[in-house]
Amino acid sequence: MALQDYISLFPGASREKSRFIALAQAVLQQVVDLQTVVGRMQAAYSINNAVGAQLDELAGAVGIQRSDVGPSVSDADFRQFILAKLALWRWDGTNGTAQATLSITLPGKTETDNQNGTVTVSPAGRKDLIPVSAGIRVV
Repeated sequence: MALQDYISLFPGASREKSRFIALAQAVLQQVVDLQTVVGRMQAAYSINNAVGAQLDELAGAVGIQRSDVGPSVSDADFRQFILAKLALWRWDGTNGTAQATLSITLPGKTETDNQNGTVTVSPAGRKDLIPVSAGIRVV
């Protein structure tokens, strides 16, 4: 919100008092500046926007290291690994949420129902970048 948006919320009688408005502008300008800084920080520390060392720092904040994935993994692959790992951590283990978790964990996947209570999921892309939960094996 811009400074003038806040000032416009004051009643008309208050807006006519120049000293009051000057004080209000001085105080509210700090709020507007803080909102701007926080907005920039959110964009700068978004996993979707982070690159290089910044992406490594975000991953480190949740306990993931680039070396856990591979020696020369690209930012795009590392970002996908982080998102997949976070999706697996959030997954509650129920069938109802499995599809959404698989969509994040394995984008571009194909699924085959084996008609015997199992499903074969064929990932697209690099199979070595798939974080695997306990009880799941990658063939």
